[in-house]
Amino acid sequence: MTPSIEELHGGEFRLLAMLSHRRLADFVVDYFFRRGSWVTRLHHGISAVILACAILIAYSRGMSFLEGLAAFGLALVALFVVILPLHEALHAIGYALVGARDIRWDGSLRMLAVWVIAHRFVTNARPFIFVALLPTVVLNAIILIVAAVVPKLTVFLLFLLLWHHQGASGDWSLLNFFWLHRREGVWTYDDAETEKSFFFGRAR
Repeated sequence: MTPSIEELHGGEFRLLAMLSHRRLADFVVDYFFRRGSWVTRLHHGISAVILACAILIAYSRGMSFLEGLAAFGLALVALFVVILPLHEALHAIGYALVGARDIRWDGSLRMLAVWVIAHRFVTNARPFIFVALLPTVVLNAIILIVAAVVPKLTVFLLFLLLWHHQGASGDWSLLNFFWLHRREGVWTYDDAETEKSFFFGRAR
């Protein structure tokens, strides 16, 4: 049975973390770098493999350093112009699929970030992990397929894949949070009005 927001703030649950949407970087630094696990190590390992493949393919095709740098920079532009909107749209679709109805968009020019908020939608680990991983699984699969089908774009697309994977570090920090607190039965919800997300576990 899904608890209500009032029940979460009652005596049966305790607040594990409160994430301010305007200070997302603090949460990412904490749960992506400081409190690592196999989740964050997997992310770093995937990044290393992508980068190594991009460099090896570029070298095998005789690309100059400047050509590789140009592909790297162009991939960053494509990340913000094309991939980021699609990434957040897939989060929104994921939330809709698991039952959220009041889905809102927000962002910060200072952080160069956009995010989706499922206002006052209470969920636990399984639906949340589905929503968090949906953009990574879908977009990374598409990028890899196109990279295999269109060899001329392989290096550029591998750099785009790398940028997207790095850009999803916020999602992975949340996955890591759920892993580290997996024994506490985590429930969470977003509040668009206070611009915060709340994470609760069973009271001990």
